[in-house]
Amino acid sequence: MFAVLGVDPGRVVRIMTDNEGTRPDEDEEEDWMKYADAGFGETDYSLWDDEDAAPEQTDVSSEDEDLAFDDQLDSHMEEIPRAPSPAGHKHLVRLGTCDACLGRVGGKKRFGQSLEESGGEVRASVLERDSHLASARDETPLCPFCENLFEEVDLLADIIYDALKPYELKRLQLGARFPKDQTEGEDVMRKQYGAGGSDPLKSSLVAQISRRLNERLGGIELVNDKPDVLALIDVLTLTVDLDIRAVYIYGRYKKLERGIPQTRWPCRACKGRGCKRCDETGLQYKRSVQDLIGNPLLELFEANEHSFHGMGREDIDVRCMGRGRPFVIEFKNPRKRSVDPDVMMDRINSLAEGSVEITSMRPSTRSEVVRIKDTPAEKSYTIRFRVEPMNEAEYQVLTAPVDLTKEDVQTRSTKKRRRQRRGDRNSDRTKPLEAVLEVPAASPTEDELKAMKKDELVALAVKHELKKTGKKAELVERILAALPPAPKTFDLPDDETIIQVIENLNGVKLAQRTPERVAHRRADLIRRRTVYEAHPPSIEIAEDGVREVEVTLRCESGTYVKETVHGDSGRTQPSIASLIKAKCNVVWLDVGDIHAD
Repeated sequence: MFAVLGVDPGRVVRIMTDNEGTRPDEDEEEDWMKYADAGFGETDYSLWDDEDAAPEQTDVSSEDEDLAFDDQLDSHMEEIPRAPSPAGHKHLVRLGTCDACLGRVGGKKRFGQSLEESGGEVRASVLERDSHLASARDETPLCPFCENLFEEVDLLADIIYDALKPYELKRLQLGARFPKDQTEGEDVMRKQYGAGGSDPLKSSLVAQISRRLNERLGGIELVNDKPDVLALIDVLTLTVDLDIRAVYIYGRYKKLERGIPQTRWPCRACKGRGCKRCDETGLQYKRSVQDLIGNPLLELFEANEHSFHGMGREDIDVRCMGRGRPFVIEFKNPRKRSVDPDVMMDRINSLAEGSVEITSMRPSTRSEVVRIKDTPAEKSYTIRFRVEPMNEAEYQVLTAPVDLTKEDVQTRSTKKRRRQRRGDRNSDRTKPLEAVLEVPAASPTEDELKAMKKDELVALAVKHELKKTGKKAELVERILAALPPAPKTFDLPDDETIIQVIENLNGVKLAQRTPERVAHRRADLIRRRTVYEAHPPSIEIAEDGVREVEVTLRCESGTYVKETVHGDSGRTQPSIASLIKAKCNVVWLDVGDIHAD
């Protein structure tokens, strides 16, 4: 059997069984009075009552009163329903919410109705029941949701409209920049008091401004991607920043004159800052294909600057013929966007005065820039070179095996592989070992020795540990006897041999180490490139009696054609020079055609 003894101030029921409560003393009543004096009293608590039933409490301390008040306040806040319930609308009005936000978070907006109209209806329905809330907006003039930003919609629309006047555009995108704490605070309040699915402040504000602009901007489409102009609203300063997207123009150019680089070259002396050497222009060369095309069009587009993107490039001393090289030129911050391509081509060709010729111009996009830069294209080259004698030492250097490492570019990290051009991903680009490929210095001939001064002959004699006394003729004779014999010079090949060697280049795969002329700006690699087609060459005798060969080669993208001819001291194997055992000095090179598009 159980006996209930009492309830302590912490509302914990204390229960004792008969066995526990039985004391050896007979004075049980006296002991019970001691407990009563210690603060325990009677209770009507029953073990069989519902567990959730709370006992009556007659004495509550001041601390417990505060706690009970907080619990009551918390429960009161939790009991406030969300919109669109009448109580939720009432609480929104009590907070001082503006009409636009009442319409946005109230959950009563109908199709075709503005936020202000919907919010006005919600406020009117609340004031019908609770007219004392009519002064809520006066007591709290700053809307807790938007901080009265919707009152500035017309002003922001006017600012954007005035900023767009100088620019020609067809697609406009609006954006807004909000402080992080404002958006986070609004989101918390909207989820606590607003209707489910209500729009955030940022998107609603932008939508309101868009409606105002639609009424004033004729022929301009408001879009969410690929705009001509992005208008970014700063809600803190109530200003608008315009991001003017570039204009891209595609075309093909022919470079009809040598000595013109493809893009601007900063002056080597001043690094583009301007000096006396470059006449304060900051350019190594006053003309370039980029400037010959871009500068005449700056005025047409009313742009600030231009950038040039070509499908590959040619050396400064190389012409580009045929259909021309594809390119995309980019004009930054343009005020005009629609220019007739025929007008552009006529203007460029007339001002270039035969240096370049432009064809196939049309509007382009940024994605085509990527295609132009990454698409490998076969190219046809016409090259002319002189055939001159070669000795054995030069031939050994030209045909020396190139040492290779086991490391290949394809085994490198994914990040580095992604930077490769698409046409190079499947190619073998093995890194070479450090190897010194030098042509041994040729010994001076008898005529060269006789032309030297005596002190030079004495120094040469000392170098070879020879006797340095005697007359000049004796020194010459003594040095000639000590010098190693001159390497044997190969006979020049006949025309049939040259023609046969060149025709046999069809389908040959070349191993090309990065040439010395570009080693300062390109990775030292060995690239595998294929000669797809070699046309029969033409051979002529120059005025000085040296044979000159002119040949057209169709090669894989990225082939070093000059090095294919002269061998680059063994860096390109095989080469025409190594196959015919003769020096092949390049006279000129032209890009015949670029097989793309």
